[in-house]
Amino acid sequence: MSLTLITSAPSSDAAYREGLIRRYLAARDRFAELALLAEAARYDKANPGASLTDELLGASLGDVA
Repeated sequence: MSLTLITSAPSSDAAYREGLIRRYLAARDRFAELALLAEAARYDKANPGASLTDELLGASLGDVA
């Protein structure tokens, strides 16, 4: 069995951000949420600027925020 290295880095476009937020809001368990938060943190590290991690956490609060 051979392993394939995924070399593509997350892009900084709005479609990627929107997709990750949708996946986060649809996550049904804490482990899936944590995996998506980790993905957002990697994105934030590669793309300085507005924090995607903050967007995920804010989106999960909904109208409470």
